[in-house]
Order: sequence, then C-alpha cells, then structure tokens
Amino acid sequence: MKAAFDHSATTYDTDFTNTSIGRSQRNQVWKYLKQLYANNFPDNILELNCGTGEDAVFFAEQGSKVVATDISEKMLAVTKSKIQLNSLNGFIATQKLDLSNFSSAEFSQTYDLVFSNFGGLNCLNPKSVERLLHDLKSVLNAKGRVILVIMPRFCAWESLYYGSRMRFRKAFRRRSQLPIKASIGTEQVDTWYYDPKTIQLLAGEDYQVKKILPIGISIPPSYLQQTFISKKRILNGLNFLENGLNKYSSLAPLADHYLIDLELK
Repeated sequence: MKAAFDHSATTYDTDFTNTSIGRSQRNQVWKYLKQLYANNFPDNILELNCGTGEDAVFFAEQGSKVVATDISEKMLAVTKSKIQLNSLNGFIATQKLDLSNFSSAEFSQTYDLVFSNFGGLNCLNPKSVERLLHDLKSVLNAKGRVILVIMPRFCAWESLYYGSRMRFRKAFRRRSQLPIKASIGTEQVDTWYYDPKTIQLLAGEDYQVKKILPIGISIPPSYLQQTFISKKRILNGLNFLENGLNKYSSLAPLADHYLIDLELK
C-alpha cells in the first residue's frame, strides 16, 4: 500500500486535488467543517492519511494546529513543500503513520478533532477499522470529534455509468464482501467499502453520530473528470444540485463518498 501512494504522490494533485471534480467534492467537505466550527476551529487536529496536505493547509489557514500523518513518505514530502510554500511551519507538523498499527504510534498531546478525508479508511479491513476507532479514544479530548469521509458500498453514479456500458461487474463492484483492487495511479490497492451503518457498528457505544452527509451524490466520481472537462456548464449545474441534496443523510449510501461525524461520548 505504501508503495502505491508513494508512486502517486507527485501526480495526485494533478489527477484529483486540482481537478474540477476533486475541488468540488473537497469544497463540500470544507463547507460542512465551516458550518460546524464557524469562526472557532479546533485548536489541535490529528489528520489521518493527509496525502499531499491540502486539508492540513485548509485547517492551518483557519488557525488550527495540525499533525498531518500518512504512511507514504513521498506524500508527506509534498505536504512539507506546501507548508513551506504557505509559510505554515508553526501550524503543521508531519508524522509517518501506519493506520493498521495506530496503537504503536506516539503523540505528544491529545486532539479536539481527528480527520480523515477521501477514503483513507477504505484501505483498512473491517477489523482494522474497528481497532482504529477504538484506539482513537486515547488521543481524543472530551467530546472530541472524529470526522471521516468514506466510500460506501454502492455509488449511483458508478452503477449508472458502467451499467450503461454493459460493464456490470464494475457497476456493482463495491458490493463485494471481499477487498477490491482499486487503482491508485498505475498501482492497485486492496480496498473495502463501508456503508454508514457499518461504521456506526464498528465505532461501538463510545461514539455518538452527529451527522452523515453524502459527498458526491450529483457530482460524479473523479475518474469521470475527462468526460466533464469540456462540460463546465453541466458540472456547474451538478454542483448547484449537490448543494441542495447533500443535506439529506438518506442519500449518503448512494454517493461517491459520504461524511460521518462522530463525537466521543
């Protein structure tokens, strides 16, 4: 898994972050965070699978101090370059972290928010997700939040797109109980898909679900970027529709991703 993310580190922002679809989906996540915290973002944030540091920079610009973690040293290297570029040395620190072995990591403080964006937990099997959610309690402050953006076991866009091309195995690939090989650049990574109810079950009785929102219910998956690159008006319309639909938690299991906000009891 580390090798796959190392390999895609230099192209990830081009392939996803800076695309119109990638930016649109991330803006939906940021919109929720801005509504939740208004002008009072958490003092201390632990970010899991930070990738190229786009969210870490966002949090730092809101005044938060962030420990940005990832299994990929090359992803962390890109994050460090953004820290320098944006003069955020006092706000963002980086740390290598394997989520499947979280309990062995050492942290110098506890956090108000643990955040993971765009499917980082989908790289973990169910037992590892359950163990991680349990272990996160040790680094959370009282009433601390865990906000995760995860890929569910069904995506309406994906099923319509591949189904219309008679590629039914791909159309319903997320429904498999076994790990699926997902493409990360030119590499393949074992991927598990989780509906919101499954994450609630794995979180156990220690967390209260505060919010579940679809991310990418009308905005298509990022692998359709080339299809929409010349269709800006259509994509703008889909963005407008997303702003109306993403308040309905019932749509979360149908989206490309969903956001689940958990509060430590």
